[in-house]
Amino acid sequence: MCRAYFIICLAIILFLSCSSAHKEQDDKISAINNFYKAVLALKNDGIPEKKDIEKLSPFISTSFKNLLLEAKKAEDRYFHKTKGEVPPLIEGSLFFSLFEGADKIISITEETKTDQIAYLIELEYRDRYGKKEKIRWQDRAVLVIENDRWAVNDLELLGKWSFGAKGKLSDILNNVIQAQNN
Repeated sequence: MCRAYFIICLAIILFLSCSSAHKEQDDKISAINNFYKAVLALKNDGIPEKKDIEKLSPFISTSFKNLLLEAKKAEDRYFHKTKGEVPPLIEGSLFFSLFEGADKIISITEETKTDQIAYLIELEYRDRYGKKEKIRWQDRAVLVIENDRWAVNDLELLGKWSFGAKGKLSDILNNVIQAQNN
């Protein structure tokens, strides 16, 4: 009887731990999906306006939000300094490797061999002009848990083409901030 009780308890513990792990995975993917849905809805280039950063804030970490806000201030200082007569410091889509941005998410895949919680995001852009071809690539979303929720903390732009943005978005934004603080 004692052994049967032990087996039942063990089965319950295993079931609950699997259920908890599955929910955590769903929460991470949901955080990424919600972030990209919000980004795709913005449909603007460069560093977003403050009101748009606020729209993203439920899906991003506090440090990522603060970095975007600081970069926006730096971009505004640059605009005033140059009287708007030169292009902005960041042109094109900020959140994607492809200058034109993306139209949709194809897949989200967890990366297991990293020192951070990261997911490869397969994205697609459909050329509305010319040959109307599809362009697909992967970028990386890095997550952190903050205030009992998963949040996007950084993006790594991984596009392989010559003129795409590359590297960590946090580094790109920090470069904008540093350029205007000098």
